[in-house]
Amino acid sequence: MNDPARRRALTGLAALALTPWLPAHAQPERRPTPPLTEGPFYPTEPPLERDADLERIAGRSPAQGTPLAFAGRIVDTRGRPLAGRVIEIWHCDQFGHYHLAGQPAANGDAGFQGWGEARSGEGGEFAFRTIRPPAYPGRTPHIHFTVRNELGRRVLTSQAFFEGEAGNARDFLYGRLGADAKRLTMRLESEGGGLKGSLEVVLAA
Repeated sequence: MNDPARRRALTGLAALALTPWLPAHAQPERRPTPPLTEGPFYPTEPPLERDADLERIAGRSPAQGTPLAFAGRIVDTRGRPLAGRVIEIWHCDQFGHYHLAGQPAANGDAGFQGWGEARSGEGGEFAFRTIRPPAYPGRTPHIHFTVRNELGRRVLTSQAFFEGEAGNARDFLYGRLGADAKRLTMRLESEGGGLKGSLEVVLAA
């Protein structure tokens, strides 16, 4: 991402979305974020741009759909922030299509990047600009994500969901989570002409 204004916007988003941080000794023990399947839609080739802004691709119109500011923090089970972790996200476009090879389906949204990555900061924070994904047959709205450690190895793959979705109760993966579902469920709030939500990602030692 070479545009300084876009970098500043994402940095500001991360700062605004995060709650005050307590010293590690004051943190309650956290359970690791539950893993979920990668699914069949991880991109088979990199998209045109490899950044944290899925809503815009240089030279194209902005992605269709409701803008979503998705931020959060990566921590360990003692609540200590984990810096330098790469988090990738991917999800369908406004029309329910995944961009499997870095390009949209014939009737998909050419302005949507489909996949993005960010690196956690010193406080474990990360931030993305994307759109709110819709439901599609068989699935409630969700965002796939994976986290890599400082050596580049995948240590968690899971999915993030949205509070209050009618399809959550019928979703075969969400239903399996039981009480753990709340740790993968974001509450969305209005922000300007779009929405914002945050998620704490807890990695096991």
